[in-house]
Amino acid sequence: MNIVVLMLDSLRPDTMGCGGHPQVKTPHLDRLAADGIIFQRAYAEYPVTVPSRTALVSGCYTWTNRPWCPLRSYDMHVAELLRDAGYVTACFSDAPMNRGAALDRGFDTFQFFDVGKCHRHDDFDFEPDTSHAYFPPRIAQKEEQFYRNTLKGRELARRRYGKTCPELLFDSALEWLQGNHTQPFFLWIDSFEPHEPWAPPSPYYEMYGADQHERYIPMPPGPEIDWAQPGDIEHILKLYLGDVTHTDEMVGRVLEALDRLGVADDTLVIALSDHGEPFGDHGTIRKFNVPVYEELARMVWIMRLPGVIPPGQESLALVQNTDFAPTLLEFCGIPIPPRKGQHGFDNIAALDRLDGLSLARLAQGEEDRVRDCVFNGAFGLRASIRTAQHKFIDNRGEKPNELFDLDADPQERTNLAAREPDLVRDLHRRLWEFQRQWAGALAWRDRPAGE
Repeated sequence: MNIVVLMLDSLRPDTMGCGGHPQVKTPHLDRLAADGIIFQRAYAEYPVTVPSRTALVSGCYTWTNRPWCPLRSYDMHVAELLRDAGYVTACFSDAPMNRGAALDRGFDTFQFFDVGKCHRHDDFDFEPDTSHAYFPPRIAQKEEQFYRNTLKGRELARRRYGKTCPELLFDSALEWLQGNHTQPFFLWIDSFEPHEPWAPPSPYYEMYGADQHERYIPMPPGPEIDWAQPGDIEHILKLYLGDVTHTDEMVGRVLEALDRLGVADDTLVIALSDHGEPFGDHGTIRKFNVPVYEELARMVWIMRLPGVIPPGQESLALVQNTDFAPTLLEFCGIPIPPRKGQHGFDNIAALDRLDGLSLARLAQGEEDRVRDCVFNGAFGLRASIRTAQHKFIDNRGEKPNELFDLDADPQERTNLAAREPDLVRDLHRRLWEFQRQWAGALAWRDRPAGE
């Protein structure tokens, strides 16, 4: 069995056709979901770029015990196990936050492209014109610079390669696939699309009704949206959807290549996002302060494996990105290694095993759930527990704690904490008992508390 992972940065599940969006065009992701299974209640345990990827490849929680930081030496990377099992492994990435995060471990080939969004190009003598964009007066200088960097990178890629990312990224990955598809392969394509700045090229800019004469804000500041005028958020969302459709076309190129090479029936294809994206849902935009509401915490997770995963499944089971590595290993028949004994933490239960659970039997229709709750958080900021019906958020004093009935209130508008004190106490206790596994073992930057 071969494996292809499509990591699509900041792709919000409800901005796909298969996620319920009534307008957006995502035919290739929709096809992938129709041919396999889509998890509609998949969550990123720490919904920002590097922690989410760390949880995916290691099968372990991060928000409980570390801030945004590189993969630790004692963390597992699933690519290492696949390489040891005989897979040829490769990763192609244009996500700038991946650089220096140790996420290249285990890949025979790791190719990083610095001509995608946000990368700095100080040695490239080209100054883009950003006069067409609006930057609110209080916007951080780096936000404007991210947009300048993106335009510089786009021009550099045009001059150097005759194309732009994501085309360059996917072209390189498919060239590798062409040369390695005759042996068991593990290919990870880590695309920074549809991450901000939202600057889709034509025709994607206009595809969902964005008007060139509207106020263009490619890097909207946050978290608050008090700067927004009527129509601003709607315009930003139209541009984001254009980036989503452009990204979907890149997914289609991968699916077409697997068909053309005759390996589609023997390949597990997994489409993921590291998290969603807030667009003013709770008065905030983008990921600032890592709110754990549904619009950010939910992630894309679609899997297809012909003959093994029955097609047309839409699962409402609660799953987390920590479940990715155990799921992959079970599908491949590779034993999950114990973590016990590493770095002398023999007596710490939280370090004795992976935190994730395999979804293989769930994907094959043999189970309807693997857990009764999921946990989300941001190190030192907030934490939440989500059951089949409710979500409780401990805001750590920043504002009152929150309780939502997601069956009756999926948009999380009505805080029930004051009305349901018994339920709040129960969920709060469960959340703190979960966190206690790490409390005595690890402190700031993953150091043993005794140090």
